[in-house]
Amino acid sequence: MAFLAGGTLTALAATYFATGIVTGLSGLVGTVLGGVISVGAVTYHDNRRQKKEIEAMRASLYAEIVDRVARCANDYIVPWRNFARKIEREDAKFLPSLPLVLPAVAGKLGLLDAEILLAVTQFYFRLSVLRDAIELVSKDPDTSEAIRLTRVKMIQERLLSCFDPALRSMNLLNVPDCQKFDQEAVRVYPHLKKEPGDLRQILQRFADLAAEKNIV
Repeated sequence: MAFLAGGTLTALAATYFATGIVTGLSGLVGTVLGGVISVGAVTYHDNRRQKKEIEAMRASLYAEIVDRVARCANDYIVPWRNFARKIEREDAKFLPSLPLVLPAVAGKLGLLDAEILLAVTQFYFRLSVLRDAIELVSKDPDTSEAIRLTRVKMIQERLLSCFDPALRSMNLLNVPDCQKFDQEAVRVYPHLKKEPGDLRQILQRFADLAAEKNIV
């Protein structure tokens, strides 16, 4: 279309001007204009495509972060908040699910604003550390009572450390209709329904508790 526009301009100019020199100049002008239009069109479409890619990536990251942090909150409420029994090998079921979206978009994370990128990576880092802790204690559950209490406290703290970076990520990603994602997470994870407030209010209370305990 861009080159067609340039050709059209050339033809019009050639019709208007009678001399060969003017015709040549008009052809040059048409070619230049066609090139400018072409470059502008390509740039516009590239920018538009990149913008859509970023929006899709933000929505995908938001959905995964909400799911993972809702699971963390659900597991913190039951059983880890008031954990009173012996740790068992079956407690490996509380391992956070491995991220799927993050590795899939890893090559494009640089398109995010620095503040968003930092919050997102901090959440996934804490999620990984939590996974390591649960995997460790569930593999070797036969310990003394003192060690059990220490390990339970470690998992509680690592759970609590996830909530603030998750909230910051959710706020900074600023996904349209984000309430729908939040509501779906509450619907899926049953223990969240026992807590007052919506998902963000629940996460904020747990994040505040982590701050009170100086958990970072």
